[in-house]
Amino acid sequence: MQNADIYTIILILAVSLVVAIPAVFLQIRVQTKQRRSIYDLMIESQSETAYLFSDNTLVDATPDARKLLGPTKTGVSDLQRLISAFSNRFSSLDDDLTALGGEGSLTILPDNPDENIQIQAEWWNGLSRIVLVDTAEKELPTIDTHKISALEDELEILRQTTKLSPYLVWLENDIGKINWANAAYISLAESLSFKNKKGGWPPPKLFTLPQPANSGAHPETIRVSIKSQRLDKLLWFDLSCKMINKSMLYFAVPADDAVQAEASLKGFIQTLTKTFAHLSVGLAIFDKDRKLVLFNPALTDLIRLPVEFLSLRPTLFAFLDRLREDQMMPEPKNYKDWRGKIAAIEKDALDGTYEEVWELPGAQTYRITARAHNDGAIALLFEDITAEISLTRSFRSELEIGQSVLDTMEDAVVVFAASGSILLSNTAYTRLWGVDPESTFGEMSVSDAIISWKEVCDPTDLWGRLLAFIGGSVGREEWYGDAMLDDGRPLACRFSPLSGGATLVQFRILPSIANPAKKLRNTKKSSAKI
Repeated sequence: MQNADIYTIILILAVSLVVAIPAVFLQIRVQTKQRRSIYDLMIESQSETAYLFSDNTLVDATPDARKLLGPTKTGVSDLQRLISAFSNRFSSLDDDLTALGGEGSLTILPDNPDENIQIQAEWWNGLSRIVLVDTAEKELPTIDTHKISALEDELEILRQTTKLSPYLVWLENDIGKINWANAAYISLAESLSFKNKKGGWPPPKLFTLPQPANSGAHPETIRVSIKSQRLDKLLWFDLSCKMINKSMLYFAVPADDAVQAEASLKGFIQTLTKTFAHLSVGLAIFDKDRKLVLFNPALTDLIRLPVEFLSLRPTLFAFLDRLREDQMMPEPKNYKDWRGKIAAIEKDALDGTYEEVWELPGAQTYRITARAHNDGAIALLFEDITAEISLTRSFRSELEIGQSVLDTMEDAVVVFAASGSILLSNTAYTRLWGVDPESTFGEMSVSDAIISWKEVCDPTDLWGRLLAFIGGSVGREEWYGDAMLDDGRPLACRFSPLSGGATLVQFRILPSIANPAKKLRNTKKSSAKI
């Protein structure tokens, strides 16, 4: 019984081997045939720039073809690398390769018909062979290994440049699909809250342009923004583009700092405008082209020019000419002098030295000041100083009247300030001492006056007491003294304190020598009674 079971098992194993050996042999034959087919396909393309793909995976490629394919990228398939490498010359390559399985074979022509190149694509048993064909009819050039090495080095530099560039660079085909983008663009796309798989291709379009970008010889730069959900703010960029065949190469430079600076400048200008609006001084600012760019309400109140005229941004010459027509500036003697006056205003303003007082026909007086700025702009300041001039004139008139009163007095009078300098004196003082303090060079002090007194007087202690009296802060009571001129005439002296620490000194020449100071005191009492 046991022997029968052993025979049964041996029989089953023999049958299994008979069935399995042909199946294994058949599978080996199929794989060998497939390997030979792949080998045969690449053998045919050894002298060409050819690629062999299984779906999206690169199975094999000729050495020249691998160099054109570029480095691998995370999340990007081999087929997509091929499409990105040649999409700038074959914009429909992606769609053509998608339709290759149904067509069997395709000839893909370049976007530029002048290019001597085309792509031959074939589909065979799940494999795609893509060959880059040079259609130019010319003899094969001698291979220059040094030139090829230099080109490869340059290509590597360009790749590293685009990879490390902090600016966004990307290429779109004629239907707006992204064919290539640098690392900065892909990194920004992944950091924003776009609904795409990280590392997916192609990356999403970050920018929606309000109008077609200008890609001429001098492309226009437009400012665009992107909403960042993660940072909850707008990201600003200055965008420009250039057309390459039928594709558009875009450049986007971050402009967040520029936008922030412009916002700060705008806020600063608004603050200045509000401040200028409350100034009583009229302000007119002209740019480097001498056009009015800013003025405040006080200017219209002072010069009475209509706002409509000022809003038209008149030039400096037109502005001053209008002031002349409206009699808001002194009338020049002739037009030539008038033009010279305007040139002088501009020149002196640039030097920062122009300042002038205008006497207007309506009894008004304006002070005009011009200041230059670093960028070539000029600011004109109009200040109404009519009240100030009137007050100055009134004060000067009072001083002249007071001086006239002093000059009518027979007694010599001089007033010293608390510091000892001479504030004023009369004509009798000049006749007595032979010195006019107003005509001397520099400021004359009490020490200088005492020197001139000693030259025509006998020695006396009055002058030392006067020095102590002027410099003292306590015990400042009116006092008297007697002196003698060197010609024998007696001199009565009175020293009176005034407000603010000033001191009045009065000299009177007496006809007799009997107690001159007492006579001066009696004269003062008689004057008081009158």
